[in-house]
Amino acid sequence: MPDPLPFTLEEAPMNTTYIQYKGVWDMQDLYEFVASFLSKNKFKFYEMRYIQKRPGPFGPETYYVWEATRNVEEYYKFVINLFLHTFDTQDVEVVMKDGSKRTFTKGRLWIQFRGKVEMDYDKRWEENAFYAHLRNFYHKYVIWKKIEGIWWDSMYYKVFLKLHSLVKERLKMESEGYEHRAFAGVR
Repeated sequence: MPDPLPFTLEEAPMNTTYIQYKGVWDMQDLYEFVASFLSKNKFKFYEMRYIQKRPGPFGPETYYVWEATRNVEEYYKFVINLFLHTFDTQDVEVVMKDGSKRTFTKGRLWIQFRGKVEMDYDKRWEENAFYAHLRNFYHKYVIWKKIEGIWWDSMYYKVFLKLHSLVKERLKMESEGYEHRAFAGVR
């Protein structure tokens, strides 16, 4: 019989969301904006990987892998993984309205957002098989509604989708506005 839970017993993942963008953007501003948003929401922000490839058929490529974690309580934490891939990029010097010059990036940008609520992140229940089965029982029958209805929803609507829409606004994409702002008490 298949497992009735929509997640594994150690984590509750978010739906993966994407942003594809072609145009001109300020990469330094985007980096600082994402880092400041996550630090305002009490996340610890890590740049896991930065890879720059030689120019190929799509121009120079750069990979950024970022991770943000927040220990909400002693039993669960929020984790956000961002994967940015820029390709066909070139630096463009832009004259601003006040006459100053700034360097922007012109090209294509692909951003992947992944998130999850991770339970028992200290692995306290991993000592032996009895504790692991007890943890599975605890997740399935005791705190299942809390995981699904409170922890997951607050992460998804208050942080995850909000960051997604704010990045779209920062890139000045067409669909500006946070459509889930009325969910889970965000107003």
